[in-house]
Amino acid sequence: MCVPISVSTQKLEGEDYYNKGISLYNVGKDRFDPEGVSKLKMALKAFNKAIKDNPYVPEFYYMRGITLLQFIHFYFRPFTNEQENMFLKSLTDFKKSLTLNNQFYIAYSGMGNAHDRYGLFDDAIEYYNKSLLHEDEIKEKNGKEALASIYFSRGRAYHRTLKSRCIQDYEKSLKYYELWQTKMHLATAYLQAGMLKKAIKMSDKAVNAVMSKEYQAPWDYRALQTRGKCHILLHDYDKAIDDLHRALDIAPFQDPDLLLLLGEAYRKKGNSEKATNNFKKCIEKSAELLKHPHQMKPKYTVYNTRGLAYMNLGLYDNAVDDFKSAAKLAPEYYPHAHTHYKTESLKNLALTYMLLGNKQKARKVFDKAKTIAEYQELEFTLRELNELSSNFS
Repeated sequence: MCVPISVSTQKLEGEDYYNKGISLYNVGKDRFDPEGVSKLKMALKAFNKAIKDNPYVPEFYYMRGITLLQFIHFYFRPFTNEQENMFLKSLTDFKKSLTLNNQFYIAYSGMGNAHDRYGLFDDAIEYYNKSLLHEDEIKEKNGKEALASIYFSRGRAYHRTLKSRCIQDYEKSLKYYELWQTKMHLATAYLQAGMLKKAIKMSDKAVNAVMSKEYQAPWDYRALQTRGKCHILLHDYDKAIDDLHRALDIAPFQDPDLLLLLGEAYRKKGNSEKATNNFKKCIEKSAELLKHPHQMKPKYTVYNTRGLAYMNLGLYDNAVDDFKSAAKLAPEYYPHAHTHYKTESLKNLALTYMLLGNKQKARKVFDKAKTIAEYQELEFTLRELNELSSNFS
């Protein structure tokens, strides 16, 4: 997470451009829509002018660096040459901040953010570690919110590789400052760790936090989605259904995952007609997304979701085809929304083969998923696979 910082000294040359850049950055960050991108480009121009007027202020370079990172994310690999250059330029800016002031320790977290968004999670963690060696200085100079953001960011990097260590960092982040992002991520991590009571409590906090914001980010609906999952596991199906409908209302597109979960909630509630209708809607919306992709929903995630809908409808051959497509397209190392879709789709394919009565194929595919998870040390994934192991013995 990149938190803007303010120049706390007396009036400096270039500060007006810097403050203008901060305002534009705050409007454009994490939006991914044309207006947001336009504001970020304007912010970059403002920071460029600030640096031209006064090339000796580390904050100016730092903020230009984190603005550049808004154009980079491993979700969108392979990167263009322009994006590759932005990544390198951001690192140069963070290093320049440290050259100008070797005690500008927050720049290390900027380097961590750069490597995280590029997809180099272990490198990102190393830079966050460097920053946190100077925890007291950061808290004094930049405040508790900045320190909370660094702990959140390191936790998120651990979470990218499904490490349970993320929980420790998220919890520490909240002790310093209650960021809404931390609440959302911690609720998901608790759920993945099987800590259901903590997950539902944190989900309540996450939903309250995102719904009280002035501006809804594109993925805020996932707070309701996570709480809906918790309610299903707690057998509170009416609450789950309410949350999932609310999530559909605020989501920037018809996310088939929400329709899939609605189908599961109605099925477990005993309403087979509404369950079937939602599974069919899930398949319909998935087909639309495969034809006209949405940037928040890569094709491999859609194939996996549609495969699950087919499974629920007993259309196992269709499910097999979709899980194979998901496994083929999913990145080997990069997650999406803290799910490792390579192993997730292989797991679902194995379960489908079991339903078809082909235990030999099921075991082979399941073992492949587990081998990948063990090699990459995907702790949350391994927890789920270990719970399922007895089904494939």
